[in-house]
Amino acid sequence: MRLDWLLIFSLILVGAILAFSYALKKKIGILTLGAKDERFDNPGKRFMNFVSEVLGQRKMLNEPYGYIHFIIFWGFIFICLGELPLIFEGLFPAYSFPILGTNPYFYMIKDVLTALVVIGLIIGAIRRWIIRPARLYRTPEAAIIVLLILGVIVTEWISSGAKVAIESNSVYALAIMYNSMAYLFKGLSPDTLVIIQDSFWWIHMLIVFGFLVYIPNSKHMHLVAVHPNVYFSSLKPIGAQITPIDLEDEELTELGVARIESFTWKQLLDSFACGECGRCMDNCPANISGKPLNPKRLISRQLKEHLLEKGAVMNLKGLKSTGDESADALAEIAENDPQAAEILQKTLIGDIVTEDEIWACTTCMSCQVQCPVSNEHVSKIIDMRRSLVMMDSNFAPELQLAFRNVENNYNPWGIGYSDRANWASELDVKLISEDENVEYLFWVGCAGSFDSRAQKVSVAIAKILKAAGVDFAILGTEEKCCGDFIRRSGNEYMYQSMAAENIEVLNGYKVKKIITACPHCLNTLKNEYPEFGGNYEVIHHTQLIDQLIKDGKLVLNTKGEFEPQKIVYHDSCYLGRYQQEYKAPRALFNLVPGVELVEMERNHNKSFCCGAGGGRMWLEEHLGERINNLRVEQALDKNAQVIGANCPFCITMLEDGVKDKVDADKQTVKVVDPAELIAKMIS
Repeated sequence: MRLDWLLIFSLILVGAILAFSYALKKKIGILTLGAKDERFDNPGKRFMNFVSEVLGQRKMLNEPYGYIHFIIFWGFIFICLGELPLIFEGLFPAYSFPILGTNPYFYMIKDVLTALVVIGLIIGAIRRWIIRPARLYRTPEAAIIVLLILGVIVTEWISSGAKVAIESNSVYALAIMYNSMAYLFKGLSPDTLVIIQDSFWWIHMLIVFGFLVYIPNSKHMHLVAVHPNVYFSSLKPIGAQITPIDLEDEELTELGVARIESFTWKQLLDSFACGECGRCMDNCPANISGKPLNPKRLISRQLKEHLLEKGAVMNLKGLKSTGDESADALAEIAENDPQAAEILQKTLIGDIVTEDEIWACTTCMSCQVQCPVSNEHVSKIIDMRRSLVMMDSNFAPELQLAFRNVENNYNPWGIGYSDRANWASELDVKLISEDENVEYLFWVGCAGSFDSRAQKVSVAIAKILKAAGVDFAILGTEEKCCGDFIRRSGNEYMYQSMAAENIEVLNGYKVKKIITACPHCLNTLKNEYPEFGGNYEVIHHTQLIDQLIKDGKLVLNTKGEFEPQKIVYHDSCYLGRYQQEYKAPRALFNLVPGVELVEMERNHNKSFCCGAGGGRMWLEEHLGERINNLRVEQALDKNAQVIGANCPFCITMLEDGVKDKVDADKQTVKVVDPAELIAKMIS
């Protein structure tokens, strides 16, 4: 036993743990400023998510570089395991560490993985500083972490290599790097080798413990935060992650989020967990089209830096909130500590996040789907919209018009609600008030009822359902806007009012099964209405039609002449990412004779938004390029005659994009829903 080594090591260990714990405690103290969020349910499912996303690196492997990260991750775990025998045998050289220290296969695996980690770090450095993709920040912190990991690995190789050179040990027989280092030291005297072994052992320990202290004081806090962040990630479907506001709570003084501490602790934890990989910004239609919103910057820079700055002052001053309830304490701080007061007075909306950033989001959810650490970006933006809309009445005039139209006529177009069923006037479609015992309610939606283009899809669906013998009906004038765009535009009060009215009607008719052509309606009825007492089996029309054909209930006429056509398919956000439905629409297009179905570069869960979601359908697009035009350009690159879509909003946006991007005398590109083609094949 080396008593002097043990004493010095113990002092360094205790100092490092105390420094790490102090920094971590400060971070946790800041997180506790956040609002409550019940995330402790279903531990089994949460643990399996952790295994899949963290240990399995599932989302990381969606990109080629993810495999390098996978190697670095598992290599780092083996490096950490290797510290146990290294420390123990350094302090107690006469003994071997149990199990790991006596297993040659452990050292072999660790040696191979650490060598691969070095290669991975070199590739990562080339990628970041030479290839220089826009999504990666080139900061001193990024360089420091690479150098620290390399330092940990190389010093351990040198120390252990000298140890092997002093005295060969069969336990290291398969350790390639140890033996390579020992070979380099060949010819050195035993005394020199001992000096090398001991010196680099201590250098290694200083780097390891310096690394430990550095982590919670840098952006690499994500190495610690990612584990609870993934474990506590939402278990709800993507489309059900907007938290309702209890509008009957008489003690509620603020609606939405206008102060950083009004976010929940989990929303705040997201900023610490962000590893700044940039996948969110690489897939964000707002960012790609030149809007101010950059989801990576929002989480990892704007919100985190504000949280750290304001949170530190709040904890120092003993504040739990900077709302009206703390007015007296804030006045005292303003008088005695102007610098602290200046930090506390910074506004979340305005000083930290601009209104243009907040309104740029289309709620397409690509940021969250791509995020490998389970950050939840969209709910934060909607919470800030809620504050702007319900607390400040601060929103665009065109959105105000859409709200007013819903208030007056229950649809954002403002067309008289008495005309809602006019699209079906010549189709002999039943109203549910005439027959409450139908199997399906066809929820037509506002677009399908009032938009002349979407009405064609509604007609096609009705004809298909009748041909297949499906017993269905519509609500007619009793149907009202589902509230999707209203909620995502921040008007929770109006949304809950519309939801309550619709649910009362649906439950009054004892509706169980619903068909709809609008993925936005689908998501709202299926995933959001249950929180307000509306529980229904909701299916998209492409899913039902596909099933009817498979079951032999809908027979298609494939005889005759069909013009060959290339169709490039567009996955809508609310059917694709929100519902994970990618097969049914493609299956229907492929049933049409003469169709060659092709994919855009961005497809399936990486599909590019049309630009209409999150209330953007009703807002002018003043900044950057038009998102729908970018999507149309991606479609035109495939030289297709037809763009396939499955959502009335997408069809509108894509058709507008075609008008902008294709010369008027050459506009042969059409946008179609698969139901329109299937309806033409009915015998």
